[in-house]
Amino acid sequence: MNLTPTIPSRIRSRRSAFTLIEILAAVTLMSLIVLGLLSMFNQTQRAFHGSMAQVDVLESGRLTTDMLARELEQMTPSECPGINGTRTTNFFTELSPGSAYAYQALPGSTAVRANVIQRFFFLTKVNQDWIGTGYQVLPDGASAGVGTLYRFSLDIPNLSTTNVASLSGIFQGTLQIALTNALQGIPVTNVSCIADGVVHLRLSAFATNGYPLTYISGFTNVVFITNRVTSGYASVRNSYAPSQDNCYFWSNAVPAYVELELGILESQVLERLRSLAAAPIAVQQQYFSNHVAQVHLFRQRIPVRNVDISAYQ
Repeated sequence: MNLTPTIPSRIRSRRSAFTLIEILAAVTLMSLIVLGLLSMFNQTQRAFHGSMAQVDVLESGRLTTDMLARELEQMTPSECPGINGTRTTNFFTELSPGSAYAYQALPGSTAVRANVIQRFFFLTKVNQDWIGTGYQVLPDGASAGVGTLYRFSLDIPNLSTTNVASLSGIFQGTLQIALTNALQGIPVTNVSCIADGVVHLRLSAFATNGYPLTYISGFTNVVFITNRVTSGYASVRNSYAPSQDNCYFWSNAVPAYVELELGILESQVLERLRSLAAAPIAVQQQYFSNHVAQVHLFRQRIPVRNVDISAYQ
């Protein structure tokens, strides 16, 4: 006879189940694991989006810089005299109208970075046709120094020197209308959009000896010998930006080198800055200043192929 006590089935089933404390401990551990995975996933996603944004900005900046370099290296002196009191401008660069320095504080320092926005124009020659090309950044309304780069181009066929003399004036007039439309929210016409989120665009001229052509009491560090007028170059100290020179070339003078600087803001910061359009200007400037790390700078020195060496002494 079996004398082993039997355990009721109800008691056996109760002993094989989990207690409430065990369930709570398991749920807590699972929650911690899920939260850790979510945090890691979010960090990975943010890093991926950040790297993609940087890739887009770097690609846009390189493409824009390469396009500008290919065009600027082909600038050609017109060697045209003044017509009706108007000089034929071969090349000029000046502070863009409506633009001033936009400052950004550098992290870990009391120093600030000054972004400059210039516009520039130059002549090129293809066969028997003259082409006037200009670039200007139109601001995004009254924002803190951010805008869109636009390109102007106009052909003058059959070496019509009378019309060539007016190309730079047409560029200035066309972009002035486009600037007015941009500030009023009217679609911009007669120019082509090149790059968005531009915060810095600067073009510096250099002589054949490699020295920059700067303003020195109304003179430059080289002497120009032109074949049409007494001087083929002018440098004007800009009253709104004392450290920035406005350069103008005519006759047979063009710079031997130009140095291009381009700064582009990342798209996420640009969208956020545009969303602050209704906020005070001081708020926009502060937000812009706090994101200096999201500005990508590109620089390239470009030799001019058609420079007339005889114009330099």
